[in-house]
Amino acid sequence: MNINQKVLGKIAQRKSFNLDKELFLGYDVVSFDIFDTLLKRNVLHPTDIFSIMEKKVSDAVPNFKRHRIDAEKKARLNNKAGEINLEDIYLSFDGLSKEQIKKLIVLEEQIESEYLTINVDMLPFFDYCIKNKKKVLLISDMYLSKDFICTILEREGVTGYTSIFVSSEYNKTKSSEKLYECVYQTERINKKSWLHIGDSYYSDYYIPRKFGIQAIHIPTLNKKVSYFPSRVEQDIRLNSLYAFINNHLVPRQEKYYQFGYEKFGMFLWGYVTWLKKSFDEKGIKKVYFFSRDGLIMKNAFEILYHNSNIVSEYLEVSRRSLRVPVLYLDSSLEALIDMISPSKLISLEMIFDGVGLEVDKYKTLIESFGYTKETVFDRNSILNDKKFNKFYKKLQEEIQQNSKVEYDLLRQFIEEKRITGKFAIVDIGWSGGMQRYLIETLNKMRIENDVIGFYCGVADYCQRNLKHNPDLKLNGYLFDFSTNKDEKDKRSSFVGLFETLFLEQDGSVKKYKLNSEGKVEAVRAKYEYLNEDGTPTYELQAVREIQKGALNFIRDISKISYLDANDFTPDELFYGLKATGTNPTQEELKMFGKFRFFDEGIVNELANPSSLRHYLLRPKNFKSDFLLSRWKTGFLKSLLHLPLSYEKVYDFLYQFK
Repeated sequence: MNINQKVLGKIAQRKSFNLDKELFLGYDVVSFDIFDTLLKRNVLHPTDIFSIMEKKVSDAVPNFKRHRIDAEKKARLNNKAGEINLEDIYLSFDGLSKEQIKKLIVLEEQIESEYLTINVDMLPFFDYCIKNKKKVLLISDMYLSKDFICTILEREGVTGYTSIFVSSEYNKTKSSEKLYECVYQTERINKKSWLHIGDSYYSDYYIPRKFGIQAIHIPTLNKKVSYFPSRVEQDIRLNSLYAFINNHLVPRQEKYYQFGYEKFGMFLWGYVTWLKKSFDEKGIKKVYFFSRDGLIMKNAFEILYHNSNIVSEYLEVSRRSLRVPVLYLDSSLEALIDMISPSKLISLEMIFDGVGLEVDKYKTLIESFGYTKETVFDRNSILNDKKFNKFYKKLQEEIQQNSKVEYDLLRQFIEEKRITGKFAIVDIGWSGGMQRYLIETLNKMRIENDVIGFYCGVADYCQRNLKHNPDLKLNGYLFDFSTNKDEKDKRSSFVGLFETLFLEQDGSVKKYKLNSEGKVEAVRAKYEYLNEDGTPTYELQAVREIQKGALNFIRDISKISYLDANDFTPDELFYGLKATGTNPTQEELKMFGKFRFFDEGIVNELANPSSLRHYLLRPKNFKSDFLLSRWKTGFLKSLLHLPLSYEKVYDFLYQFK
């Protein structure tokens, strides 16, 4: 059976992987190339393996990569008629002793083994051929030994094939046509029933077709990641990391899952690795991951460090559950404003949420002052607003009474959890407020404590908490204004998008109550991301896929030893998230722009502006909508659709907040 020649011609020119199992119909024998077809290296180019070797042997063998490439060329010139093996190459490597040759051969095979992985794009087609009783052959032009290659194939799940033909064993190559002839004679194949697949256009497509075999050419690099940093070619660390991600992304995977695997997983890997290193350095043996953002962090931590002697617990707390109980110590308006969201615009609903009172129960009082729960105040002027100060004083007694009730329940919760001594707390960030409130409560209860906080970042507004407690021990991964006032807040323009990635699958902790057994348990708010019928909203379904992808990345990368998150800077592992946050593609704006973000009782879509015409006619609406947006760079790009540096536009506008 002959497949349409135009179809095969188009496949041969494709830059992306797109095979169809129907192409295998009518063929009794299917042969596969091995390297860059069934197996992939977790580097961008095969010779990158020599760069990795060079780092290990640079003292003994200077300029190893260049000499290794030259030695292979020399060995091939000396054996034009057939194929070479690894020993031939190193015998052509000038200036090496016999002992060095042995060690370098062992090292090269070791590194090849470490960096080789299954080609997830091709494995389904290999398995399909095995399942459908086709005669499967493996044919490779390779200087590595057959035994070595077979060991790797078995490790990666490539089994059930009939025979394997390696050029170094037969001293014949595919490129010369002689290895195909050898297979043909050995296996006694009808050429018309034989289909070959490989990544080399010349050796796997042109030559077999010339020999009379039908062939399909696949791309050597099937680029599945959405981006490569500009330095990836020159930096072997980044090169290996992005090749690893590209090689492990399953074809046609759900777009949110891919985002999680490709971008969120990398950052989460770096963050929890930094946590473990920091705990070890500071002698920390107990850590509390705070709800809700801490759950995905704890899951990642346990994947990587399940055998650690560090005790980790998930603690059901929230800004509200820790903030409201300490208000009875100081319920002044100034203290409250220091505690709630750092947003420039503060709604009345946010204030009621901040003090732990239900806004709808105070409708009469609110209306008597000419307010609604949507009334918005400017953070910079609210303390001097005499009318609002008068309104707030009407609430203060109830604020203190409610705070005292919640304090007593929080105290029992802390006692039952035995929260005492030296321990770490882990949360997303950003100012150490929850850490401050917890310490204030522990001190009030006269419980000895040494609390060390670890966060994705510590923002500039941490100063409002350091003002109350100068001894707060804060540690930021991406940035840390508590130790460096000249830092840059790397997520401020897309904080809502960033925080959405960490969502737990339950409502926020509101406060605590006694259960039927007299024990304290957390009272959860209604989960924002459930429909009225209890089904998950599209945002929740998306976040589940993102987190699933991120944790699978961590599971996959935990199985190898040559990539260590400690070898990468936080910025390098944040690169993908930052690229989406500051300069999203149109597809990413569609993915996340209409996500609802709930904070301090307020809900807004991340980046879904009205039309430009609307804002030109109503400039005040633009200011309000822009300030309320929690993905400001996405908001601007969705609005303008121009090729601008939206991060710079945001930085410019930020000056006038």
